[in-house]
Amino acid sequence: MFGTAALPLTAPSPAWLLVGAAFGYALVMCTNPVRAAFLDGWRAIRRYPMLWLTFGAFGCAYALFQLLLRTYRYYVLPLDQRPVFVWFRAAWRDPQLWLTGSPESLWFVPPQGLRDAARDAILPAAESVAGIFNNFVTTFPLASLAAVLLLLNWHGHAFVLLRALRRRCGLWAWPAAAAIALGALAVIGKVLLYLMPAIIPLDGVAALLYFQWAPVVVWIAFLFEYLLGVCIQIYLILVAYCWVRGVSFEPARLLDFAIRRFVFVLKWAAVVLLASSLFIDLPLILKNFGPFQGLLAAAEGTINFRIQLARSVLAGLLLIFSTMQITLTFHNESLPAALRDHWRFLRRHAWRLAWFLIVAAFHFHLFVTLNLLCARALGDGTAPGIAWSLIAPWLHGIVGAWLLASWVCVFRNCDHARSPHENWIKF
Repeated sequence: MFGTAALPLTAPSPAWLLVGAAFGYALVMCTNPVRAAFLDGWRAIRRYPMLWLTFGAFGCAYALFQLLLRTYRYYVLPLDQRPVFVWFRAAWRDPQLWLTGSPESLWFVPPQGLRDAARDAILPAAESVAGIFNNFVTTFPLASLAAVLLLLNWHGHAFVLLRALRRRCGLWAWPAAAAIALGALAVIGKVLLYLMPAIIPLDGVAALLYFQWAPVVVWIAFLFEYLLGVCIQIYLILVAYCWVRGVSFEPARLLDFAIRRFVFVLKWAAVVLLASSLFIDLPLILKNFGPFQGLLAAAEGTINFRIQLARSVLAGLLLIFSTMQITLTFHNESLPAALRDHWRFLRRHAWRLAWFLIVAAFHFHLFVTLNLLCARALGDGTAPGIAWSLIAPWLHGIVGAWLLASWVCVFRNCDHARSPHENWIKF
């Protein structure tokens, strides 16, 4: 009998893989049921660059703060505890290592580096998608400047907030305003906490008090940072809505309008803050106090696992209740009414919402994977790595602004047939 030799299997070339991936991407983007909204979202950020510039500026400010903090620690810490700063690692000229590099080269991707980056990107990507429906921007350290401006009643915005709280919350407006003012002071104090160990020697009781109570200040500051981020996001949602409706606006007056709408979203934001505080912040604070140290494990691995689990659950809840924030932004509704409208939206438009989530998750996962891969391949503390850390927030801001504007278009197209007594907001 004559047998036939098995033909060796050859892996497809990277070029063909890229062509296939590009074709699949184009097919999905051109055939999904909300493709028009993604195109309109891109047009909106081209018409109003403030959408992506705002996200990019806040993200870059946070990266700059981290760089300044790293530089500060380099000069004040002992030699064996200083963070690493390397101008350039050695170049390589091995033609077999043109893609992955070597451990001593400018660019080095370790074995399974792409797989590890893709795995580690799952949770940050899910949180970015959830941020489209909640709070996408990281406001620290610019939140400290916003806190000063709020306390000084810059352009009367603090009075606008107080009047809106009094109209919406009645007597509860004063405790709410006091809590916001306390958060503003905490954000300013948070900046000082980074400098306190170098300015004031901490030892004994002072070091213990700093270790126990500094996280409390950071938590209160986070509450203000989150609320500021929600207000900024409402402002950008309104900017995208103005593009959809073809409405012209003055930025200062639109900001006042966003502050008034923020009061309607405040109850939902309080629910999110309560969940975040109970499952993430409170355990981290209580573990520093003696009576709770036996109840809350202090092992780093256990703490990181609990934090990741809490972050995953919180992101999942925000995705489930994805229309709550934008419904409260665009309609004069209470929290129970917004919840009823949310379930009604899901029953009628679940297919479109699912496709939006799929496309948004794909883009965020792709970006976060590439970001982690570039950061790790360029190296921690190298000049190219630092440069990338300052560039990445702008790219992240472009992706986030595009998807936020697209979400406004999706919601507007799906929600335009409301009954007459449930009209959209009027400017």
